[in-house]
Amino acid sequence: MYFEQVFTYAWQHNQAEKGMSVLSVAYEPEEGDGSRRWLLLAGLPIFSEQLAFDDAAHVREFARAVLDLPTVPSFYERELHLSETSARTLPSGAAEEERFATLWVGRDPDEELRAYFAYQSYYAFPAIPGMTSLGLEVICDDVDVDRAHAEARALLAALDEGG
Repeated sequence: MYFEQVFTYAWQHNQAEKGMSVLSVAYEPEEGDGSRRWLLLAGLPIFSEQLAFDDAAHVREFARAVLDLPTVPSFYERELHLSETSARTLPSGAAEEERFATLWVGRDPDEELRAYFAYQSYYAFPAIPGMTSLGLEVICDDVDVDRAHAEARALLAALDEGG
């Protein structure tokens, strides 16, 4: 799969481990109708996953949440929800699998209002209605706000360019 990353915020996950954690927004090549498929990539040094945004307006909402992140310590939190349904083959036959995630952009009132990004995903099991499982958790608890703002401005420019 080919995609172009537009917003990339990477950080050292753990000083004792090699590798970086990342939150990234990317798009796949334009489809036949001229629209882009926008993806959120969340990753740890050893594992990553991606979920699609609903549309360009949903991506713009994320960019605005990052740009609105205050540069000085003050209370702030925005929450975005992503979900995606895909076909999956189980021993019992074909089923739909739902993955969903919450992405927070904010300043933590319990941690001296440090800026943070937090991503938590979940999986709904198709064979057992109502049963979900935790997925991936990616947290940056000390976001460099100026760097995040620069990435968000680049994302908004790509959105304006791509329509």
